[in-house]
Amino acid sequence: MISNKFRSTACFAVLCCICLFPSARLMAQAPAGPLPPTHPLPPPPPAPPAKKKPEVEPRKTLAGYWKLNTQDSDDPQKKLEEARQTRAGSGGGPGAGPSGGPGNGPGGGGGPVGIGFPYPGAGGGNGPWGGGGRGMGGDVSDTTEEMRELVRADFSQTIELKDTEVDSFNDHANKLVFYTDGRKIQKSKDDSLQQVSAHWNGSQLVTDEKGPRGRKISRTLELSPDGKQFYETWHIENGRSGSVIVIRYVYDAAIEDRR
Repeated sequence: MISNKFRSTACFAVLCCICLFPSARLMAQAPAGPLPPTHPLPPPPPAPPAKKKPEVEPRKTLAGYWKLNTQDSDDPQKKLEEARQTRAGSGGGPGAGPSGGPGNGPGGGGGPVGIGFPYPGAGGGNGPWGGGGRGMGGDVSDTTEEMRELVRADFSQTIELKDTEVDSFNDHANKLVFYTDGRKIQKSKDDSLQQVSAHWNGSQLVTDEKGPRGRKISRTLELSPDGKQFYETWHIENGRSGSVIVIRYVYDAAIEDRR
């Protein structure tokens, strides 16, 4: 009787141990993975839109800040070399126009070409636009260097209109004054200040200047029809050849970055 009770108690204890303490084999199994969330995660926030450049309003006058458009502008080095060949030869290369270059480009010159590196004035060892300098049809090379320096385009211009003058400041804060009241121009002793005579021909600002060796030079500043560009076109007497060198620079209306 006691033996049966003892046997029943021992069996009950063994069953309890099996229920409370799983076998080593069960304990060695890998733990279960993470439980799925009860609610789906929200999607990541969308990327912020790209910052748009502010639109530049079309302009009604030459006043404002302008940046040189190198793609649409002429290469002065190429134009001066074409002019030298025109004077040294017999009318220049094939398809030469009145400016001594191809007649299908802006202002009577060649088509748009890439300009210098990285921008005008930064340039090669023999001229502000790079490349070697040679005389224009018999002129000494330093005369051509003077001409290159004279017609070199500014990377930017800030133009102000006044009653009797038009002021232009370049990216180096040098000042060019176009006097439109017919006054006699005195040669400036300050390298950062230049003065030229000019007059208004309708909406065009036209200058009357002298270049190296007394060459007649004129430039025209004119707003584009859409008011988003202005053109600075140089007309340079090409010596006794009777031709005229035409160089045109294109400037885009821009917003000055003062950072």
